[in-house]
Amino acid sequence: MLPSFADILLVRHGESEANATGRFACRTWDPALTETGRSQALELARYWHNAPVRYLVTSPLLRAQQTLAPLAQDHALTPVILPDLAEVNLGQWDGQRLIDLEAAESAPFLAWRQDPDRNPPPGGESIRAVGHRVLNTLAAFARPRERNTLTVAATHADCIKGAVMVIMNAEGPVARRLIVPNAGHVLLRWFDTDVWTVMLSSPEHEL
Repeated sequence: MLPSFADILLVRHGESEANATGRFACRTWDPALTETGRSQALELARYWHNAPVRYLVTSPLLRAQQTLAPLAQDHALTPVILPDLAEVNLGQWDGQRLIDLEAAESAPFLAWRQDPDRNPPPGGESIRAVGHRVLNTLAAFARPRERNTLTVAATHADCIKGAVMVIMNAEGPVARRLIVPNAGHVLLRWFDTDVWTVMLSSPEHEL
């Protein structure tokens, strides 16, 4: 007998005020979506209108919740906030401008650019640690719920990169070859044997 499963669509939030100004935003600054980001959220809802969405979960941060709001209204679902879907902890870099960190060329920043797993931000998280916490909280959400369903999870770029890297057993430098645009998404499948896979599918995929 094949194990049962849950499909989980990881969605990066739409463009935020932090994205538009080139600043890192983690826990100490919670920017809203820009007008572009709100348009991306609406387009996301249109794109997944016909998908059999059963559950919605979101990062506690405003930009993720705002991204999911049109989809929640479209499917008449109430999102569940999962704290561990929050943005990567950027430690001392939280709120700083990327251009300033690049100009300073500090050894920690240059090392993080090369390998964000072995060289996390000062006081922050590694990329694979982020991936593990995201996958663990999604599995804990899926485990007691209806199987063979689709959950949409609104989260952040490094959360998605880290999750994919953990599933693929990829090393830290791979993060620099993964691109997650605003409102970009990837479909994962969790089996009740606690195995994860990356799915390649359309919005009309059959469950």
